[in-house]
Amino acid sequence: MKKFVFALAVGMAPSLAFSQPVSSSSSQDTLAKAQQTNPLLRPPANTNNEMLDGTQRVTTANGITQPLSSLLEQQINVANYGATAGSADSGAAVRKALTTATNRFPVYFPYSPRGYTINSGTYNGREIGTWLLNGNVISGKAIGSPATGAGTLISPYTNPYLITTDRKSVYDPAAIPQGRKGATIAESIECLPNRPNRQNENTNRNWIACRYVGADTGSGGTSSLDLSTEVENWVLNVSGNHGLAFEIDTNFNAAVTDGQWTTGLFLAGGGAKGRNVNSVALSIMHAAYDGSWLPWTTGISIRETTNQIQQYKTSAAESGFFQQAFDENGKSISWLDKMGNQTSQIMNAKNGFISDAPSGHDDYSAKRQTTTDTGFFFHALDEHSNTLASIDKEGNATVAGFVNTNHTKETASANCTRGEMHADDEKLYICVSTGKYKSVPLQEIH
Repeated sequence: MKKFVFALAVGMAPSLAFSQPVSSSSSQDTLAKAQQTNPLLRPPANTNNEMLDGTQRVTTANGITQPLSSLLEQQINVANYGATAGSADSGAAVRKALTTATNRFPVYFPYSPRGYTINSGTYNGREIGTWLLNGNVISGKAIGSPATGAGTLISPYTNPYLITTDRKSVYDPAAIPQGRKGATIAESIECLPNRPNRQNENTNRNWIACRYVGADTGSGGTSSLDLSTEVENWVLNVSGNHGLAFEIDTNFNAAVTDGQWTTGLFLAGGGAKGRNVNSVALSIMHAAYDGSWLPWTTGISIRETTNQIQQYKTSAAESGFFQQAFDENGKSISWLDKMGNQTSQIMNAKNGFISDAPSGHDDYSAKRQTTTDTGFFFHALDEHSNTLASIDKEGNATVAGFVNTNHTKETASANCTRGEMHADDEKLYICVSTGKYKSVPLQEIH
């Protein structure tokens, strides 16, 4: 706040500049005006042809004396309010700096290898503004316990288990009045459309990125060393209102003239040939905090598309799977490999057959949805689309060239189910009721 008043005083005297000599009376008048608002701003010791070149020393409200140039270049510096590095409590100084920063200027912590201790003051993690922690270790009773989820000052409000090391910003867009339509955004980053740049070495190529965030895990990882690096971590804690953790909108506002594909989300990655790594391009985890299932939730929902999922192999020799599914013990229960072979616990189409299910389970079950549901449970066609065999949803079965030789020379009292029909070389047998056959010699059928 003091530096802002002084800068205003300088602006009141257009002829005053750091690189030009100033008369004694002019310098005194300017400083006198500044002192009317801030009497703690002291004039230079020597006023005879004094040049305001920034070397003059100024004492702040808390008795901290430093060069004028240093004071003017700083944000709200906790050291100027009495904060000291080390184990001494700097809580009062930090609270003063925070009070001064109600206009949302950044609050700056000068770096010290000893860090700062804050044992006094109350913080809730929602203080509006930007904290420039500058890589300092901040400790003390007043900052809570971030490692146990109870952090305040240096922990993000949405995820207090994290600890901010350099820069923390808190915004409150909901506090800004809003019109009938529109949305209030805390921070906006926008880039103008890409276009050719004739100053480029290759004028036909101009790649740009509106924002780049990168991280490097480094090297030296071993089996006993657990290293995890995240480029960005997005968290949304929902408590009663709906929300989106991340939204991607790809809007087509004109015809595509370059013949290329526009992609809403593009995942790319890789490494040198032969690398044996554990890597997942997209990982979706959706469960309760204790690991149990959440009802009526969906990992991926695809709507209103012509083709919902397309998967390609890049060469005839490419191995692996298009899809794999595992049970709770990590055992594979179904898969579709890149040769088109599909296997599951109840179906095995790898070699053109359907296998039996485990003991005690139905091999195959089909169900019609309503009494008016039409079509087939099973329908087999020849190369000319003629029906070879079918079972429709009324229970009618059709088999071209029906032959059944599993039952021969049935007796009238043989166990059977009404409707069964069998034939052997001598007779045709028809079950007319449970446990009762009738037969007719084939030679009597004309």
